[in-house]
Amino acid sequence: MVAMLIAACGSKHTETASPTEAKEHAEMPAELAKFHDVLAPRWHADKGPQRMQDTCAALPDFHANAEAIAKSTPPRGANADTWTTGTKQLVDAVAGLDTTCKSNDSANFETAFQKVHESFHGLLAASGGEHDEKHEEMEHKM
Repeated sequence: MVAMLIAACGSKHTETASPTEAKEHAEMPAELAKFHDVLAPRWHADKGPQRMQDTCAALPDFHANAEAIAKSTPPRGANADTWTTGTKQLVDAVAGLDTTCKSNDSANFETAFQKVHESFHGLLAASGGEHDEKHEEMEHKM
């Protein structure tokens, strides 16, 4: 499941997802899928002022979706404590990104946004998915 999400999150194009990607996205907890839909296009946009502007403009959606995840029941098979810790990390990371955006701190934007991305992937792992090494390599090359 996470491998598909990672593949979808790793895509820079806006084409329709493959049937496999769509199936795996549908298997993701709904709250995580909604967050992913806000995160992915911004995360994979070219770094620079437009990425920051677009990401900061989406903060209401980031906050709402992170709060929905935090209020959700842990997915079946997920460790409740790990899930709770992960949701708190995501909410905190979004709050940190918000502070960075409100201060128009372009020097620290990428670091704050990276924390949101890592927190999201932590929750994917906590939901029972596997970590994709190939995706990690690609992430670090961006």
